Amino acid sequence: VVKETGQPTIQVSLGSSSNSELATMFGQCPVQLFVNGVATDIDAGTGLTDATVQVKGKRIVVEYVNTQIRLDMNVRVWRNTCHFSVTYFLADCPCDGTLVGILGQPDGDWKNDWHEHDGTAVTIPASRRDRRGKKAYDYSLTWCLTEAESEFTYEPTMSHADHDFCSGTKGDDNFDVDIDEIIAETTPAVIDKCTIDGELDEGCVFDCNFLGDEACDEFIDIVQNTAT
Repeated sequence: VVKETGQPTIQVSLGSSSNSELATMFGQCPVQLFVNGVATDIDAGTGLTDATVQVKGKRIVVEYVNTQIRLDMNVRVWRNTCHFSVTYFLADCPCDGTLVGILGQPDGDWKNDWHEHDGTAVTIPASRRDRRGKKAYDYSLTWCLTEAESEFTYEPTMSHADHDFCSGTKGDDNFDVDIDEIIAETTPAVIDKCTIDGELDEGCVFDCNFLGDEACDEFIDIVQNTAT
């Protein structure tokens, strides 16, 4: 969901089923569009000029013309569960330290990419494995939204509680990835591909095994071109 002062609120979310209001099926995934809290046919777009939504195949592009914000979303499935892969483009980015999120601030310094909500930097583990594994997951839990903080529109029979798997202690038992087992079952070709700068990157192994060749190649390209 994108909410900006003076701009329409646009939400693209996964419906609970194919019967969700005005849901459009992207393969097995029911996707809903809400414009200012009202369910809207995503194929028809927003009907607005200052905030647009376009669909091509399994790709969804949300764009705010005046503030130059764009979300490029791809609908994907992992472990028979639908999810979005999202790239954010902030052309008119406030790079003065006032913008902060789960991946830090857009200041070009990867070493302070973990932050508290008030912008205070959190120490990032020195080990690449820790930066991809359980410690990274535990850090992500600190950015879970409470019901009071949520800006989402929910389906008539649902609420924040139906989607909250991480606030408080709810996320403690949800980390079920055994990376050692995944590595043991991975092909030598993937191990070779994911050995970057002489070190096996577990995040790469994960993407290559579960998200497909495109995600695998994208992961490697990003890692090789980003200081970590």
